[in-house]
Amino acid sequence: MTRVLVKGPETALADVHAAWDEEENLIDTNLAFYDLKHLQHRCHEVAYPTFESLSKDPVKLPSKGDVIDYLYGGNDIVIRLPTKSEFYLEGEDRDGDEEWFEFDPFAWLPITVGFAEEKSGDLVTAEPEWEWYFDDDFHWETVLQLGAAIKNTGSGYHDPRPPKSGPVPKSRAMPSSSAYFPGPAIDGLAMNNVKDLLAAIVNFRSERFSDGEVKEADGQIYLLPPHPSRESGEFIRGMLEHEFDIDVEHRPDWIDDYILPNESGFQDRIKQLETDLSDLEADVQEARQYRSILFEGDDELEELVPEVLRRLGLDADGEVSGGRDGAIKLEDRTFILEVTGQNDGVDHGKIRQLEDHLDNAASEGYGTNRTGLLIFNHFKDRDPADRQLTTSNFKDRLEKRDSKLLTTVDLYQILCGYERGDIDTEDVIDLLTSGETIIRANSSPSHSTVQIKSRLGSLRSRLRDIL
Repeated sequence: MTRVLVKGPETALADVHAAWDEEENLIDTNLAFYDLKHLQHRCHEVAYPTFESLSKDPVKLPSKGDVIDYLYGGNDIVIRLPTKSEFYLEGEDRDGDEEWFEFDPFAWLPITVGFAEEKSGDLVTAEPEWEWYFDDDFHWETVLQLGAAIKNTGSGYHDPRPPKSGPVPKSRAMPSSSAYFPGPAIDGLAMNNVKDLLAAIVNFRSERFSDGEVKEADGQIYLLPPHPSRESGEFIRGMLEHEFDIDVEHRPDWIDDYILPNESGFQDRIKQLETDLSDLEADVQEARQYRSILFEGDDELEELVPEVLRRLGLDADGEVSGGRDGAIKLEDRTFILEVTGQNDGVDHGKIRQLEDHLDNAASEGYGTNRTGLLIFNHFKDRDPADRQLTTSNFKDRLEKRDSKLLTTVDLYQILCGYERGDIDTEDVIDLLTSGETIIRANSSPSHSTVQIKSRLGSLRSRLRDIL
């Protein structure tokens, strides 16, 4: 099934639409339309590609490498040509003042495209299968000039401003020979009466070997001048029907200006979906933050661990400046906390700090039946699955003060079990108040099997497409 991307004008014929200031996902489509005439007419609405700080968003176009991969994958790009090979987009000089810079609408393509703009006329000789496009009403204003050596040299757009001071830079060196590939074949579609090229297809062919067989994939760039009496929607419709043999429902673009039955109901449902999705994204972001207890050091852990404890339903105080790193308050016991993260194992220096916190809490009269709890992110730069906990060198000292140790790896697994509904707050309290000096979770670290971020992005894209 062909999936169609339209870059530029909005049309009902697109499966995926991207405005000029939006980044499109080429690899999610099979056929891409780029209406550069539309960009030429809307040039005042967007900024030059390398300017991100203006009130207008910059034009976003794929890199040459992405285009090459797309074409060699057997996908096609159709370009409705502008009437000029250069026009102007807004930028700013180095003092922040508005300035307009010449913009090459073809610099993102891996081939050289240009115009001879001093010619125009009505006489056209077209290939028979293209006579539907180059009809008696067609008038041409430019002659196409192509250089088909394939160049993979990045985005094609660079800061157009001269340097702030110093000598004028030398012109950029030519790319190395490794930046070029064998030139693709060019098929002329229409010419004027002196054999100047008016429209063309540039053919990209790749060969892949699989089980001894050669598999070929063909991708084309279609370069077509705008028809003077056909707007963008008619252009796309005609290409889909005549060139790609895709039946298109007769559905004029203006139909979207008329309301749907029960449109207010749909708008309410969409608004609720947007709210639900925003809430979901916030929850995912919060959950992602909790993973930080697996790799952060002292300062970050001292802020984050009390939040995790409260998430578990515990009554937890935060850090006291210059003193304890927090406390867990139960009905008949108070856990005094020392929270730390280090690149090595548990040391006696942190246990000594915990003992000082216990003494200070006693002198303050803070808490009842006080117990020390060392929450330690040991070997914090290692994968939790590879962390070893050797307790023989510190366990006896903890037991002398009736203190306990909880690693952040175990705390994280307790949190995961709580969020899954496997345990509740009372179960967490039972773990803390058990007779064990080393508090352990009942499960081992597990790895993610779901790409949450990608799925959220897909949901947002689907909602945007509906809108």
